[in-house]
Amino acid sequence: MKDIPSNARNKRISSPRQRKQQHLLDVKIRESKERVRRYRVVTGFVCKVILFTGIAAGAWIGGKEALRRFVWENPDYFIREINFTTDGALTREQVLSAAGIVEDRNIFTVDLSKARSIIEQMPQVESTIVQRQLPNRMSVTVSERRPIAWVAAKGDEDPSSSERSFLIDARGIVLRSRVVLPEYYHLPIISGFETENLVPGKRVPAWEMQAALELVRLNSDNTRFQARNIDLSKGYCLVVTDQRRAKITFGLDNIEKQLGRLNRYLDRAAVERREIQTVNLIVERNVPVTFHDPEAEAAAAAANEAPPAPAKPAAPVAEKVPVRKAEAVKNSAPEASKKPDAPSQKPSSKPTPTSRGSGNLPVKKPFRLNP
Repeated sequence: MKDIPSNARNKRISSPRQRKQQHLLDVKIRESKERVRRYRVVTGFVCKVILFTGIAAGAWIGGKEALRRFVWENPDYFIREINFTTDGALTREQVLSAAGIVEDRNIFTVDLSKARSIIEQMPQVESTIVQRQLPNRMSVTVSERRPIAWVAAKGDEDPSSSERSFLIDARGIVLRSRVVLPEYYHLPIISGFETENLVPGKRVPAWEMQAALELVRLNSDNTRFQARNIDLSKGYCLVVTDQRRAKITFGLDNIEKQLGRLNRYLDRAAVERREIQTVNLIVERNVPVTFHDPEAEAAAAAANEAPPAPAKPAAPVAEKVPVRKAEAVKNSAPEASKKPDAPSQKPSSKPTPTSRGSGNLPVKKPFRLNP
């Protein structure tokens, strides 16, 4: 350590005069001055609070009154036009009344999220868009679910006129439309399913129903094979009737693979100029296939169309009338005369019992003594 000279140790830096001028601690204050200072501080704080409270109250009341006059009750913001667009059968009145959107209502009072939620709860609606177009126009765009098939308890009834029939889309959601569009009449029918428990807007989770919908969806663009009726009554398979009355049996799994096999069979039948009658696609090898026989079908059709042969009238039954013996002999005499003459008989050489003896005396039997 470097040595410090002895005369430099513990030496004050400032002089006494400088220390007197610094006044490092001044505790001399009067009580009256402190009271005035505190009063000023409290009074300033209270004034500031009152000022800010008045400003806030005035702004709230003034803003509310301004909104009432210039926004809520301003006729420029009343709804004058509602643009409604849909791609299905829903009507304008159904959608707008459900959402609570009416004309001559303030456009800012319409809750867009609530209106959209109410419209999407309708069974036919898949999605919707509700928008404001200031100052007085609104637009509602609805995208409806597209049904791909009918669901009916029986396949031989008309689903468009039955109250127990429903429409169903590709996701399996049941629909019921008040207005039946023309394209709905040509949709395939899914039958053999209990329709009593179906609820519009709810999804059908049954496995066989999902398989039938997948078949309809995958086969929508096929022109050679068009499913007209899909029977689910057996539960383990789909019995499909096409536009030519052919019966095709599908399994519930691998619908796309089975359709590919069916197309190969249709191609082969077209090359051979034959028409398939039945196919069982559940079997993967040695598939049983039958074909239509035009001659047998024509003969059966002709037999069914031929009118029944008229029944022959029954022959009249002759009444039996009692006839006397004399009349019978008399009537039979001419018939006997018409018969050819019988061959002449030779006179017998044996004497008759009446020709014995002389005259016409009877012949006596010989006397025989009893022993």
